[in-house]
Amino acid sequence: MMRRRRKGRIVKWLLWVFGVIGAIALALALIQIDDVVMAQGIVEPGDKIFINSPMSQDIHEILAEPGDSVIAGQPVARLYDGNLRAAAATAEQEIKREMANLEAAQARLALLRAQPTPEEIKIAESRVEQARINLTARQQDLKRAQALYEGQRLFSQEDYERAKTNYDLAEASLKVELENLNLVRRGPLPAEIQQAEAAMRQTQASLDKAKHNLEAAHEALERATLRAPVNGVVARQDLYPGMQASQGAVVMIIAGEGEGTVIGAWMAETSAWKVRPGQPVEILSNLFTDREGFIGQGEVSEVHGYAVIEGNVRTFGLEVAVKQTPIALSFGSTADLRIYVGRRSILQTILGWESNTQFNQVKSSIESFQALQPDTINTPQPDTINTLQSDTIDTPQPDTINTSQPDTSSNK
Repeated sequence: MMRRRRKGRIVKWLLWVFGVIGAIALALALIQIDDVVMAQGIVEPGDKIFINSPMSQDIHEILAEPGDSVIAGQPVARLYDGNLRAAAATAEQEIKREMANLEAAQARLALLRAQPTPEEIKIAESRVEQARINLTARQQDLKRAQALYEGQRLFSQEDYERAKTNYDLAEASLKVELENLNLVRRGPLPAEIQQAEAAMRQTQASLDKAKHNLEAAHEALERATLRAPVNGVVARQDLYPGMQASQGAVVMIIAGEGEGTVIGAWMAETSAWKVRPGQPVEILSNLFTDREGFIGQGEVSEVHGYAVIEGNVRTFGLEVAVKQTPIALSFGSTADLRIYVGRRSILQTILGWESNTQFNQVKSSIESFQALQPDTINTPQPDTINTLQSDTIDTPQPDTINTSQPDTSSNK
């Protein structure tokens, strides 16, 4: 009798315990809480314009520093252009030389084609004499410039090069005038006329090339001044005066007007499949010690469809548009993000189960995306979705989540 009573009490006690546990489990299953995915990111301009160096040169001057407002076309930096100016000056001298050569070639051809007269012979002799006098004067100028440049350094290299160019022109002019005088005295030959025509064409080609070189030098000089392409604010400066800027190196970054602020973030691959554009985000900026007291609001604007591996850790990137913050966030600062991806029960949260409603939403998004794609993309997807659904209740499978992520993020 006593044993039956004890067994009855034990059964009642067990029923009561299981009833309490069942009631608690039922309550935990019915009470819904927010399902949150955590991410970390860096505050960046919404419209980020990179000002790159178009050539390998030293930074000569920075004209706009971080925080300065700029307008489209405004110079923001200058590269060292001493060698570029020298190249332009050399090209200008080359043009002068080739123009003189062309004039001489044209005059020579005209003389060859014309019948010489006594007056033309006298004129040719006079031009030879003038060319000799000019050559003597240019030779004296060159000696003087060379002495001042190499000795006392009173002449610049540009002045010395100019004197040398003038001497070369005078020497070439004398040579041409002597040849013209000889031609005038004896008369031309057919082969000489053909040769003169070829020389004139070659000189014209050399002149065209020199003009092209001058245009390229002027273009390089213009590109040595870096300008803002849009209105905005200088957000970051990477190089400073005296530093070497290789071709394509970022000199500074300008935040364009009107595009707002975004946060470039990254999240764990196990949660990436739940994140979609349009989901609300709470921003916990590391600018503040009391982060909970300065919570900002944002929204997922983009989810990258391909994982990035850094240090054996696989993460997915996303972009969050900042909607509202108590204080403007500084570019380059970091923040933690709470992404509200849906709701699930406390019991599911404790056991690590995913919400079927949320899974069905993601599945529907994938199927909608597949309907717009070619058959070659649609073929392998159903197996992937079934695998994900069967495995999700126990534990999330990294490979399954990885496979479905590109389709989910693409349906923006």
